[in-house]
Amino acid sequence: MDNAFGATLREMRAQLGLSQLALAQAIGSTQRHVSFLETGRARPSQAMVTRLVSDLRLSAAQRAALFDASGFANPFRPARPTADRMTQVLDMLDARVLAHWPFPAFVLDAEWNVLRANAQAAAMFAGAGTADNAPVNLLTLFLSPVFRALVENWQEASTALYFRLQGAAESSALVSERFAQAKAQGLFDHIPSVIRSSEEIPIFVPIVLRQPQGPALQITSLVGRLASTNDAAIEGFEVELMIPVDAQSESCLLRNLPAAS
Repeated sequence: MDNAFGATLREMRAQLGLSQLALAQAIGSTQRHVSFLETGRARPSQAMVTRLVSDLRLSAAQRAALFDASGFANPFRPARPTADRMTQVLDMLDARVLAHWPFPAFVLDAEWNVLRANAQAAAMFAGAGTADNAPVNLLTLFLSPVFRALVENWQEASTALYFRLQGAAESSALVSERFAQAKAQGLFDHIPSVIRSSEEIPIFVPIVLRQPQGPALQITSLVGRLASTNDAAIEGFEVELMIPVDAQSESCLLRNLPAAS
């Protein structure tokens, strides 16, 4: 007997770190019924699937997976990447956020592919990627020898990137693969010594980028997501806004980058 729902529920429960008893308590059921659902001895009702989706803190992808496995109509069916509504969301982020940010800004998908970039980002990363000068994949750029050679404080600044990639790898097989490759290449071998250091770890560490001429740039970034989406693909979008940390870096960026429209 096909037990796709049981397997999906068991995998989801593992992702949430819940025992059968804890999951049952969270949705007002019993451990025995959860066990029956996972082993296929019981079939889920639409009311049960609805309770799982509404009472547990699930991602859009997890909600869609449960409905797909249950056989009931899936209200969270993901949009195809080329669908009109996907483009509408990207157009909205482009026009309402990226176009008004005075510094480089991107929209990334879960695999760190650059879906949209403002003119400032295109100017800053000119020659690093596509024909329109926007990098194809921000992770590929960050881990490239050329970019790392420009980072004066790679050992300190890469700690934040390391932990960020740990989280991103959980939801993207491609990021997980590239993260594993970077670790195998020794790019993060210094992380344990940074953690073991007796020095207090700063609240945040900006990236210090060497410039061919002029002072080094100190920059960090602010990452945000849409808070009101029910689509797994759109839920994975991240808006990354680059921020100059000090007045000198701000002045340099504003002087060398095109003004926001």
